[in-house]
Amino acid sequence: MSKNIEIYQIYFKDELKEHLDPAFVPMSNIDNPRPHLREWCKWDREHDAILEKNLDYWGFVSWKFKQKTGLEGSQALDFIESNPGYDVYLFNPCIINEAVFANSWQQGDIHHPNISDIGNKFLRKLGYDYNVRDYIIDKRKNVFANYVVGNSKFWTGFMDFSRQLFIEADKDPVFKEEVFGAGRSNYAYDKTLPNFTFLIERLIPSYIDMMELESIGWTHTIETAPYKYHTFFKELTTLSELKVAINDSNDEDDTLYNIWDTNRRAFLETYPTALHLE
Repeated sequence: MSKNIEIYQIYFKDELKEHLDPAFVPMSNIDNPRPHLREWCKWDREHDAILEKNLDYWGFVSWKFKQKTGLEGSQALDFIESNPGYDVYLFNPCIINEAVFANSWQQGDIHHPNISDIGNKFLRKLGYDYNVRDYIIDKRKNVFANYVVGNSKFWTGFMDFSRQLFIEADKDPVFKEEVFGAGRSNYAYDKTLPNFTFLIERLIPSYIDMMELESIGWTHTIETAPYKYHTFFKELTTLSELKVAINDSNDEDDTLYNIWDTNRRAFLETYPTALHLE
């Protein structure tokens, strides 16, 4: 029996409608009252209404889904149907980032100063003994965009979890500035953005990991991967699978980790501009 799934494709200008995928449900964010919170604001505003639909799964993607992932909406839906039983399905558009960084926080610290420190501060405020830098987050849990489809267990839990950012910010002016201060993200394409949206993006994999949710990520083949990755697709696949092997083996003597780390450093030396593709 087919699952009851709705994937909402968010757009913020009328002229973007022509780029929407017919397999997804269009969702306007033109009237976003808090644009600095980006898509999360829409998730929050729509959450209760979506719960009333009693969907098996739902999620949100941007109008750039095809451009970023190379996938049609029908492929995303078929992937979910063909892999039953998970709490979360991830469609990561940045496969280089996933392969060469231990987790999205490590990558984030390069672009958003001290974002892993802010993430850790938030988790400590909530009482979690979890250091975001310490974990190898592989393709089964990692995503470098908010292209996430989940069940009510995931969405209800994550929305309650992420709303705590506002509660904790009201208690701590320094933390509030770190999370919501205009321009604190150092985002190259919008210098006014706070860290909030980039924290949300990285808190998703950490939340999946902490809550031990069952998750699965789309894995490209050479046939489905965007052309920009073809030159070094085999190397990326090897690095990504090594991360899976590290987590599945527990790797207590760091043998597999050292192999992955050596190879990922060699990859970045061989292809010094690769990260610019993400």
